[in-house]
Amino acid sequence: MTTRTLTISALKMFLRNRQALFFTLFMPFIFIGIFGLIGFDKAPTIDLGIVVNKPTPATQGFLDGLKNVAALKIHTGSEVDERAALQKGDRALVMIMPDSLFPDPKVPIFEAKTQTVVLLKNISQEQQAQTAYAILTQIFDETTLQYAHAPKLFALDVQAINDAKNVKYIDFLLPGIIAMSIMQMAVFSVAFVFTDYKEKGILKRLLATPMKPYQFVSAQVITRLIVSIAQATILLLVGMLVFKTHVYGSWWLMYFLVLIGAVMFLGLGFTISGISKTVDSVPAIANIFVFPMLFLSGIFFPTTSMPIWLQHVVTYLPLQPFAHAMRAVVGNGDGLYAIRHDVYWMLGWAVILSILAVYTFSLEEKRQ
Repeated sequence: MTTRTLTISALKMFLRNRQALFFTLFMPFIFIGIFGLIGFDKAPTIDLGIVVNKPTPATQGFLDGLKNVAALKIHTGSEVDERAALQKGDRALVMIMPDSLFPDPKVPIFEAKTQTVVLLKNISQEQQAQTAYAILTQIFDETTLQYAHAPKLFALDVQAINDAKNVKYIDFLLPGIIAMSIMQMAVFSVAFVFTDYKEKGILKRLLATPMKPYQFVSAQVITRLIVSIAQATILLLVGMLVFKTHVYGSWWLMYFLVLIGAVMFLGLGFTISGISKTVDSVPAIANIFVFPMLFLSGIFFPTTSMPIWLQHVVTYLPLQPFAHAMRAVVGNGDGLYAIRHDVYWMLGWAVILSILAVYTFSLEEKRQ
């Protein structure tokens, strides 16, 4: 047997291996597409909150100009809402402006009164706040120069807010990692185990025993729900002890989310096991669903880094509301009412995936 014959045989064996083909040919394109769309080369933006009640046309024009500053991400709202966002760590700086910021054209410019602009600074984000302050100072100075013989038109009153949360990257990352870990546990453990059982005929033989199939499946589901609770607890404790993270919300609400998320992805795991004919096909099929969610659901970085149209798409992925709700409860201390929309989406996905699981898995058992 020549080397040429062996090479041809090896190529055929490789091309018949669906798992190898998936990770060799399709997975790189998935990575290119995901990271190409996210655009890590973009400069980071600073969250600036603006409070103004009834701006005059001139003040509104000034606000519209601020929105064109690439380094700033502008948020507008009431003073109560913006202060709350600052304390949560969602704003580096909050600017409270008077309705009429610019001098009245009917009044001589040398008689114009100095307008005070209050800046609330998040001292836990000192660098971002100082950068935003420098940008605003330059803009106000340039605006003053547009008026000939004008006195000091704007005074910036900086007030440091000490009780704002110091949100570190690990505080953002940990809740998402918990959601991701539960997804992987639920999907891959179920898909591999039950596909292996089907391939070896174990499920078929179980039908001949006094044990009911639903009892066996229920035991597997309950086991994984218990594991998901233990998994979340261990990850949170490690984060608190090693990385000094905090759980600001209710542990019971967090466990409630964990259970819904586990049920949701167990449904996906059973669905994949239902459509997988062999164990070798499980990774390729599972990763078609899992890998896009890993990078598009805000686990490792905020979804705001993505294009607007893509942000609307990822909102509907099962992992996104799970990670968002976990982060809201663990990192921000939000209650059930605040995360109700995420819970609705999770419950909806849990129902859809459970129905798919029952349908696909029962069909596979019937063909055995």
